[in-house]
Amino acid sequence: MIKRSLFAALALLLFLPSPGLRAEGLSITGLPSGEFPSRFYQDVGLLKIYIDSIEKTIGIVEEDKIVFDIKRAKDFDLREKEKLYTVWSNFLDHILAFEGLTGYYKDFYLITNRERHAGSFLIAYASYIAKFSNGLEFIHKTIDNELYEKKLDDPAPGYGVPAGMYAKLKWNTIHIQDLSNILAGYQYFKFLGSFYKKQGHLNDKRTAWLFGYVNSRYEYIKDELKLKGAKDFTANGLDIFREKTFSAWFPMQMSVSVWMGDTKVKRLHGQLITSRQITEMDKVLKPGDIIVERRNWYLSNVGLPGFWPHAELYTGTYDDMKKYFADPDVKGYYRTKGNYSDFIDYLEKKYPEKMKEFKNKGHDGYPHQIIEAVSEGVKFSSLQEGTSADYIGVMRPRLSRLDISRAIDEAFGYLGRPYDFNFDFLTDSAIVCSELIYKIYLGGKDKKGLYLGLREIAGRNAMPANDIVEKFDRELDKPGQELDFVYFLDGSEKDKKAFIRGLSEFRQTYKRPKWDITQK
Repeated sequence: MIKRSLFAALALLLFLPSPGLRAEGLSITGLPSGEFPSRFYQDVGLLKIYIDSIEKTIGIVEEDKIVFDIKRAKDFDLREKEKLYTVWSNFLDHILAFEGLTGYYKDFYLITNRERHAGSFLIAYASYIAKFSNGLEFIHKTIDNELYEKKLDDPAPGYGVPAGMYAKLKWNTIHIQDLSNILAGYQYFKFLGSFYKKQGHLNDKRTAWLFGYVNSRYEYIKDELKLKGAKDFTANGLDIFREKTFSAWFPMQMSVSVWMGDTKVKRLHGQLITSRQITEMDKVLKPGDIIVERRNWYLSNVGLPGFWPHAELYTGTYDDMKKYFADPDVKGYYRTKGNYSDFIDYLEKKYPEKMKEFKNKGHDGYPHQIIEAVSEGVKFSSLQEGTSADYIGVMRPRLSRLDISRAIDEAFGYLGRPYDFNFDFLTDSAIVCSELIYKIYLGGKDKKGLYLGLREIAGRNAMPANDIVEKFDRELDKPGQELDFVYFLDGSEKDKKAFIRGLSEFRQTYKRPKWDITQK
C-alpha cells in the first residue's frame, strides 16, 4: 500500500465520485490486474493523441483572427458561423474525451497495488489538467464578448451542440472547487514522483512526455489564476472534503466513451437494435442504399459533427446484386464496355480477388452486404456487423440502376484503402466513411450522381454523415429532391431497445444533440 502524506490523503478525497455519477460497472477497479500494463500504455497513447488534437483546435482559434476576435461585434456570416460551430463542437468533443479518461481512472484510490494505483492516478490527473487548461484557454479567448457568449450558448442542431454549453464550460472553468482539485492533485503528483522515476516512466518515451506536459500545464493554470500553492490548497481542503468533487463538467455526458474505435464504456455487450430487426429491415433494402448509423458510447463518435457519425453503402448479397442489375439498360451498357455479359460479369473480371471475397461469408457467418470505411480501412461487412448499432437510417438515391451500378463499381475500387484519420476529402489514398459515399456518388461525364456538398471542418473540406440526413430533410418534397426515405430504427436507452419509426421522426434526427444519449 502506498504511504500517504497529508497532501496525498486530501488528494484522494477529491477523486471520490458523487452519488449516482459513476458509470454502470465502469472503473479501472474492474479491469483484471494482468491487463493493466497494456491498458495503461494504450490510454497514455490515446491521451497524447487527444492532447495534440485539441492543441490544433486551439491553434485555429488563435490563428483565425476574423472568426475569433475578442473585440468582434459584427454578427457572423454563414461561412464564419460554420467555422465557429465546427471548432466549438470539436473542442467540446475533446473536453468530453478527457472527462471520459478521468472518469475511468478516478477510482485509483481504491487500488492498493502500487503500480496500478500510481499509473491510474497519472492518467486521471493528466486528463483532468488537460481538460481544465484547455478550457481556460478557450474561455480566455471568448469570454466577456456578448457575441461569443450568446452564439456559443445557442443550440447548433447541425453540429449536435445543445443550448447552454458555453455557460457550463465557463462556470466549471472558473469554479473554485476545480482549482482545489488542480492543486491537490499536483501535490500528489509530486509525491508519487520518486515512484514514477523508479518505474522508469520518466525515461520511457511512451510516458516521459506526460511529466513535462503536466508540469507546464500546471504552471500555465497557476499563472493564469494566480494560485498560491499549498496555502490555497489548505484553505480549500474543507470544501474538497465536503463536496468530494472530481465529477464531469457536463453531467449529461459524464460516462460517455473515451476509447477509440471498438471500445465502449457503457452497456458493454450488445446494441439496442436486435439481429431480428436487422433481418426484417433487410427485406426492404436495395443495392445502392445509403445507411447512416450511430452506436452510443464509442469514442469514434468524438470529432465527428452531429448525431449521425457513420455512413455505409448497401450492396446486398451477390445474388441480390445479380437479380437487381438484371436490367436491359444495365446489361446493354456493360456489354458495350467489353466482353461482359452483364454488370456482375464486369465486376468478376475487373475485380477477381475482391469478388471472390465478396461471395464468401463474413467472419460472423453472414453474407457480405455492406461496403464501409472503418478504422481497418475500406472493407466488406455483413449487414449484421455493419448495422449492429443503436440507431439506423436508410436513404435511397433517386438514380437509375445503371448509375447505381457505376457507384458500386467505384466503391469496389476503393476496397482495401486505409482509413483517413486526417479526414481529407481531397485525397484518394485514404478514405473516411462519409467520404466513400461522397466520392462514389459524385456525378461525372457519363454518370448522374448526387450533389453532396463539402464544408470546412478543422481546416479540411469534408462531409460528415450527419450532413446527408440534413440534405434529405432540406430537399424533401422540393424540386430536385435526390434522396428518398427507406427505413429508420430509433434506439431508446431508457427502454433499452430500438423502435421502427417513420419519415417525420427520421428527418429531424440530424438536429439531435450528439452527446444527449439518453433519449426520452
